[in-house]
Amino acid sequence: MIKKGFNVPGVKAPRPNERMLKVLMSPELGDTNDLTILISIIPPGSTTGLHTHHGDEYMYVVSGRGESIENGQVSPIEPDSLIVACGGNEHGIRNTGDESLKLFCIFCPALEPVGCFLEAIEAAKTETPVK
Repeated sequence: MIKKGFNVPGVKAPRPNERMLKVLMSPELGDTNDLTILISIIPPGSTTGLHTHHGDEYMYVVSGRGESIENGQVSPIEPDSLIVACGGNEHGIRNTGDESLKLFCIFCPALEPVGCFLEAIEAAKTETPVK
């Protein structure tokens, strides 16, 4: 199987935490049972907002620069950085650069399908499969 992120329709999360979410794999899409994989594209000046998850989140910085905040500690991030937010820890990402900050995110266990994430799952179901 090959998933091409540019083929996956995305959903824009509203301000003040504006970002584009593209779900590549999730139990709701029928291609995995245990995890969620998505791309998050954060425009300059925007943020994910501080939040928590039940499970762990692994975020690989594909492009852009910013800051990772976890439990009040702020750390700079840049391409080829891996951010690990352990389940239950309050965390967030802020784009401090002048280009979009693109994250490849893995959630284990899988995210619960609610809010913008649920909308992104529904959008991903319309993806045209790669042959």
